[in-house]
Amino acid sequence: MDYPKTKKVEIVENISGVEITDHYRWLEDSDLEETKNWIKYQNEIVDKELKDKGFNIFLEELVKDFKFTNFTNPYPVNNRYFYKERQPDEDQMVLYYKDGLDGKPIKIVDPNGMEENNTISLDSWSNSESGRYVAYALSKSGEEMGTLYIKDLNTGENLNDIIERSRSFQVRWLPDDSGFFYERNPEVGTVSKNEEHIHPKVYFHKLGENSKKDKLIFGKNRPKDDMISINSSVDGRYLSIAVGQKWTENDVYIYDRDLEKLSLLIKDIKAKFSIVFLKDKLLTLTNYKADNYRILCSDLNNFPKSIDDWQEFISEKSYVLESIRCTEDKILVEYLVNACSKVEIFDYFGKKIGDIPLPEYSSTAGLTTRRKEKEFFYGVTSFTFPKIVYRYDPVADSYGEFKRIDSPINKDDYVVRQEWFISRDKTKIPLFIFHKKGLVQNGANPAILYGYGGFGHNQSPGFMRSWIPWIERGGVFVIANIRGGGEFGKKWHTGGIKEKKQNSFDDFIAAAEYLVKEKYTTSNKLGILGGSNGGLLVSAVSLQRPDLFHAVVSRVPLTDMVRFSKFGMALRWVHEYGDPAKEDELKNILKWSPYHNVKGGVEYPATLFTTAEKDTRVDPLHSRKMAAILQSVNKKNRILLFTEIQAGHGSGKPISKIVEDQAIIISFFSQELGLEI
Repeated sequence: MDYPKTKKVEIVENISGVEITDHYRWLEDSDLEETKNWIKYQNEIVDKELKDKGFNIFLEELVKDFKFTNFTNPYPVNNRYFYKERQPDEDQMVLYYKDGLDGKPIKIVDPNGMEENNTISLDSWSNSESGRYVAYALSKSGEEMGTLYIKDLNTGENLNDIIERSRSFQVRWLPDDSGFFYERNPEVGTVSKNEEHIHPKVYFHKLGENSKKDKLIFGKNRPKDDMISINSSVDGRYLSIAVGQKWTENDVYIYDRDLEKLSLLIKDIKAKFSIVFLKDKLLTLTNYKADNYRILCSDLNNFPKSIDDWQEFISEKSYVLESIRCTEDKILVEYLVNACSKVEIFDYFGKKIGDIPLPEYSSTAGLTTRRKEKEFFYGVTSFTFPKIVYRYDPVADSYGEFKRIDSPINKDDYVVRQEWFISRDKTKIPLFIFHKKGLVQNGANPAILYGYGGFGHNQSPGFMRSWIPWIERGGVFVIANIRGGGEFGKKWHTGGIKEKKQNSFDDFIAAAEYLVKEKYTTSNKLGILGGSNGGLLVSAVSLQRPDLFHAVVSRVPLTDMVRFSKFGMALRWVHEYGDPAKEDELKNILKWSPYHNVKGGVEYPATLFTTAEKDTRVDPLHSRKMAAILQSVNKKNRILLFTEIQAGHGSGKPISKIVEDQAIIISFFSQELGLEI
């Protein structure tokens, strides 16, 4: 391979008592002209290597498959329905509303055409309680830092109120439409550039006033790596603030708007708490003394002093409680059973009164409820069919199909199965296997194994539109539900973090060995895929077992785990991976950090790293440094790096970029694994 000449500058540091060498530190500087030229050269190599006849065929098919009408579940507000929709020829979702289910669609905000290449996206939106106003956030190039605008639907005009700089906003309106609580990040210049995406604070904004005057509710003198989630009571008096620095536990504050008083409700409990207001009750979804989660309840006007004094509202079950949604008279509780969705219905007293029927191996694609409405919508999807939205009609007390996304395939032509394998420490772990009917288990099938295994995130069934060209040609796609995820509760998550992170890697390796043993594929036909934390996963296991995999695609990965916490919001992740500033935790990190485990004299699998210049979540430096060090040692197998321009971690990416990126990835896998085009 004609790689760019990549200089090695030896930097030796003593970190937490350990001497560490870093030859490619200079690639961390994206503003350096030498770095820019190096990135350009790497992209030119990708164009030359991967944009071949196969790429063009895959791109053409993906463009066709993505020409469909996409939409979200309607959100009902006093017979006004809000939803997002994207037409087949559009890059971005558009926000609409209708007065009545059969009303005329009225466009609220359309990001398409706001900028060349359609890189402005609608990140979030929130309607006021009456349905008159909509607060919506736009961001550019996938940077995940939005600007909030407010539109008056009576006039069709935006108000002068503009609020800048938030990754999420989390708008919570007052019932009289006079204002809202929200979260935002610091203004540019008030903190170092590296910390602009942390330091969250909660404010109150009154409509018609300058946002510079917004009242600070929470966040003064707080840890900079706080993670905040807010919710409000129906009457607008109370605001809950769940806050913490760890992914495994948090405190809870309650702000009383009438008294202008902030009170600490739950503190220093090694558990997670999510708050839901239910009329005169305060509910918390928690894994306190319940690894699979349960719901506790207290009187909204008389909070117990101890969490042990809360009443149990819905008890823990043998499967994982994921979320709760409230209508005017029902509570919808979403569970996860072997990584698939199950929805049970309870009344306001915590008594189960029914179930929502769901197909086998399926997931919910949104439970859309409002506490002042009996009507609700829910979406369902699986590997073999895209989202179908159903509506609950409270008058008829029945469920009916409301709308479905068109499918480019016949689901009866495909096979989905869930199988179980045994990991290194004898833990039993499931995986989903998806392929076309007629597959012969002879070890000759090109296969892709996907995993994530981090932050308690679940990998559940979903329609795989991006992989139709792969499946149609006889490829196999597999998802492993490894530890670090949340598929089986608290212990499943904590069993794959910090000093137990190797469990995630062992699980993934065992999944690959299982696929080979069962003759779904063989090692020279097996590729692995992961993004973000999953990019770390596949980068690590490809170094630990280079003999087991033939091709690797590592998307927006973390790889330098000695320095990861120094960049942007990654400081929040030390409780997941370990803190390099602590000697014992650094020593554990060094056992599996991809960048620090590349060895000379070893031929690693062919690898494609994909990253994006505007990624504010996982800095592109990880992909650059990892590609550089692998290119320096591999003699035969390709090491490629593709950097997307005007794109971020993935959020808000226009369809035109999505299909091109995916065509590159399928082209790489097809070349390496021998998929017949």
